[in-house]
Amino acid sequence: MDNREIAKELAVACLNHDDFATYFRPEGTEEAHAVAAGKSVGEFYNAIWKALQHESLASTKGPIAHQM
Repeated sequence: MDNREIAKELAVACLNHDDFATYFRPEGTEEAHAVAAGKSVGEFYNAIWKALQHESLASTKGPIAHQM
């Protein structure tokens, strides 16, 4: 399974929880509201995918020291 598939599965799992999915529901019934909600879901998916890409690259370079 590649990172895109993993990102999709993670996004679907999160969006299947009503409490979480509430943040992505359209505010109304107009097309503009649906477009905005779709854009939010896309941004959420892209954030997951980018995080997976970052971790994949980091794991190929060896251990990383995180600063606090």
